[in-house]
Amino acid sequence: MARFTGTLQVDAGAIGNQEISSSAAIDTSKMQHLYRRATGFGLAIGATPTTREEVVFVAETAGSVQQFAAMCNDSGTSASVTFDLKKNGVSILSSVVTITHSTGDRVVVDGTLASTALAAGDVLSIALTVSSSTGMQGPFAWVTVKETAGV
Repeated sequence: MARFTGTLQVDAGAIGNQEISSSAAIDTSKMQHLYRRATGFGLAIGATPTTREEVVFVAETAGSVQQFAAMCNDSGTSASVTFDLKKNGVSILSSVVTITHSTGDRVVVDGTLASTALAAGDVLSIALTVSSSTGMQGPFAWVTVKETAGV
């Protein structure tokens, strides 16, 4: 046991899991959770993409979107699809993520986020729009969200 008088300052990351007692009673408001939610749009890995939108996340507390990305298992021979990340039905990307036959198979394409803030109750959905899908298979997209733990 140690006793300090004054202010103790430790370097960021210096205190890890093993230094915190299991009975420490740390407030949940001091915790953050990272979630990755993904969708294959209900399609098999070898299935041809069809236009659809799926709800992937509902925020329980305030937080922020950290990343959005998409790929196709097989980008096809003459194909073009777009992926959009929406918050409460409105896009939060600077522009949709476009994948074409020239993108390449299983190449991850990151979206550029225009808005990242989330409030409790916000609903995130991912929309897939197909322009042409000759030979394209297995669309997949995901979003990474950071939330402050609620009480």
